[in-house]
Amino acid sequence: MGFKVLYVDATKRSYKIESINDPELFGIVDLGLQIHLDMKSYNVDPLDPANPLVLGIGPFAGGAVVGSHRIVAIFKSPESRGLHVSEMGGAGYSFFRTGLDAIVITGRSERPLLIRVIGGSNGEVSVDFSDISFDELNRIYSNYSGLSGTKALTKYVVDMDRDLIVKNHARVAVVGPGAYKTLFAGIFSYVLDDKGNLTEVSDSASRGGGGSVMAQAHNVVAITFGGTYKRPNPNLSNVQILNKITQEVYKKPFSQALLDKTTKYRFDPASKTGGTFGENYPHYKELVPVLNYNHVYLSRGLRLELHGKIMDYFWRPFQDEVFDGGKLTPASKNCGEPCPVVCKKIFNKVKIDYEPAHGVGPISGIFDIKKSAELVDLVDNLGLDAIEAGHFVGWIFDLIDKGLLNPEDVGLDKRPVMDPKLQGLEASKVNAELARKLLINLVSDDTTKVLKIVGSMGLRAAAKELDNLYSDRVAKSGVKFEDLLVYAAFGKSGYFTPNFYWSPGVLAPLFVLGKYWTDYSPAFREPEDYASAALRRAVMELLIANAGFCRFHRGWAEEALAGLYKEMLGVDLDVYKHGLLTYKRIAEYQAKSEATPEPWESRKVMDAIASLAAETGVHGWEDSMYHTEKMAEWWNRFYKKLQEELNKVS
Repeated sequence: MGFKVLYVDATKRSYKIESINDPELFGIVDLGLQIHLDMKSYNVDPLDPANPLVLGIGPFAGGAVVGSHRIVAIFKSPESRGLHVSEMGGAGYSFFRTGLDAIVITGRSERPLLIRVIGGSNGEVSVDFSDISFDELNRIYSNYSGLSGTKALTKYVVDMDRDLIVKNHARVAVVGPGAYKTLFAGIFSYVLDDKGNLTEVSDSASRGGGGSVMAQAHNVVAITFGGTYKRPNPNLSNVQILNKITQEVYKKPFSQALLDKTTKYRFDPASKTGGTFGENYPHYKELVPVLNYNHVYLSRGLRLELHGKIMDYFWRPFQDEVFDGGKLTPASKNCGEPCPVVCKKIFNKVKIDYEPAHGVGPISGIFDIKKSAELVDLVDNLGLDAIEAGHFVGWIFDLIDKGLLNPEDVGLDKRPVMDPKLQGLEASKVNAELARKLLINLVSDDTTKVLKIVGSMGLRAAAKELDNLYSDRVAKSGVKFEDLLVYAAFGKSGYFTPNFYWSPGVLAPLFVLGKYWTDYSPAFREPEDYASAALRRAVMELLIANAGFCRFHRGWAEEALAGLYKEMLGVDLDVYKHGLLTYKRIAEYQAKSEATPEPWESRKVMDAIASLAAETGVHGWEDSMYHTEKMAEWWNRFYKKLQEELNKVS
């Protein structure tokens, strides 16, 4: 397998194209990891121009393999301070037309830089650069054609190059104003219609702060990509080969296997709902985390009452509008590739998924879906990772509620309502307005000292800094700032906030967190068993990302992956063994970056995991909330088992 890679130097505004032929590389994660190892990015700060931002696609893009058109970003994360992988749905359907497998950006432009990459039918690639001033960029972010933030910048770029974008089926990847103010910004791309107009559907590579790297390390604000190139491998478009593979694995033709394995994300006639938002609340019920994870201190009865409010004020209005009470409607759309899963659910003209809505929803004391949707739209326009934004808002609200911060410390004029017994539409109205102000204040030039610390340092390091700044409040309350923050620690200052699941797996000592490279079921078990299960899930998720697949397609793609490599690419690959090797190499990179897992520091993290042990009644661990040494033992045994498993790989 070979890779055609565009290297861009943002400082010199120069580029070169190289072919990489390495018999050990079988996908975009493999390639990105190798580039980072070759460039020794583990030695540099994540916001250094020498930290390469790698954006690329998997080997199956450009043909009939539905779900294989993700753009995958690989970068050293300013949050974890180790290597991170983040994916953007659908945009690979434009990227493959460049004829490239990846773009690698290093260097830093003096002025905000816009890059245009267009591929020709014969394999030639045109690369152009233009720039704008920071003043002009901020004016665009503030208001361009009635839009703001990421939408405004996307429309600005489209208006400059509309004919070229339409002709070349191109898309634009941009950063928002939050990318220059925080460590947790994403890279956003909006689906365009056939006239180049923005639609309601966007996707983003957000987890880990890739947008912050793109903006602060490289000062690149927009990348346009598309073209007329067609991948020459005819097997990629051969549906008969796909049918052969799925017949062997599932005894079904490809289209039927795909639909059967993606029912949850499209529409399930049994539950009469679909998508992560539609399915998660009825499925997880009172196990869904709320109120900055303070649910771990509540009785099951009170958690059920809160879940009832979620269903009444949050889930049901969404269900009525998106599914018209129980049927698949045009409110379900795809991510830009012709995918029948149509997992993007549009509510009040805003794309709603479980985690973005939940972060600026029940996690932050907002149980009104209309208010949450408005905040999701704001977070996207600011260009922030919605999961991290939810942790930020929930944490600040909790700090105010517990007396460690005053509202004025973060530019607010009243206190949020965090009492679980007071949650409802009125409390949601108060909390939603405070969340809106807090998010805007975070990215404002004229903000408070506390928010400058949070934005520039990230949540973990900021918590330690605030411990010192407000040591009198810490002493009075007996609670540290980090005790109210839910995160896993890496090295001296790295961290990752978890996806919104009540599960040990999202906080366990694994080498890549903040995504689904783990077992995230709401269960508790012996650490050795959990480590083995979590590692297996991590490897399978890595393999799906490596191949450029959307994880919503993992249900059929995981079992078919070896057949896809063999029949379509002519590669006889032991996929799981290769995934283990790649994961081990990532672990070695994290060690070189001094970003390996560290024991839990937050009281709430330990309580969240210990309370789940009590909830599920696992023998010997039920009283862990009152014995922190047991949590330390569980962490150490998990990490030891993980390392033992990886040491076997060669």
